[in-house]
Amino acid sequence: MDGTPDARRLPKLLVVGFPKSGTSTIQRALEESGLVSAHWMWRNRPVGRLIYDGWFSRGDPLALLEGVDAVTQMDFCMPSQGVNLWPNLDIALLLTIRRLYPDCRFILNYRPPQATESSFGRWNTLVERITESDIPGLPRGRGGRPGEIARWIETHLDAMRQIFAGDPNFLELDITAADAAERLGTFLGHEIHWWGVANANPDGKR
Repeated sequence: MDGTPDARRLPKLLVVGFPKSGTSTIQRALEESGLVSAHWMWRNRPVGRLIYDGWFSRGDPLALLEGVDAVTQMDFCMPSQGVNLWPNLDIALLLTIRRLYPDCRFILNYRPPQATESSFGRWNTLVERITESDIPGLPRGRGGRPGEIARWIETHLDAMRQIFAGDPNFLELDITAADAAERLGTFLGHEIHWWGVANANPDGKR
């Protein structure tokens, strides 16, 4: 891949927003379009752990993701397993990846923060897990009161918009927009063959 430290097949696209904001939809869209994509897990290991292991052991956050075209969800929050990883919210790490891989593309998946907060609350034990964990921008014990998750999300979105402002390798993608698939395909230079709603909440709502 041009512009990377070596010629291995490593991710050239990272989704850097929140879960329950279209990560599964983007994952399926990429897979249906012929790309190899890692979502949450890769080869039975949390993607977030692979990213941090690659960074601290080899000086390259993407080193352990060989064979992957894209990463659609990096976070892994399972406090019962002693695992709480959010590289998608680690701005210093994201800037390091941009420096090491200047051709890597970043997608900030977007939906209204209030809708994402509502989806968090309806997805299994997600709110319970995040309130038990220290997460960048959301200290342990926060996230259980109305509006706290939405505020956390909006702050990260604003930070990413400022940091990547004017970067042609950055796309804020509203996953609810009618032209989302077209915008994704144009950004990637790759035709998208499927778009819809993947991994909906058990009640059938986003």
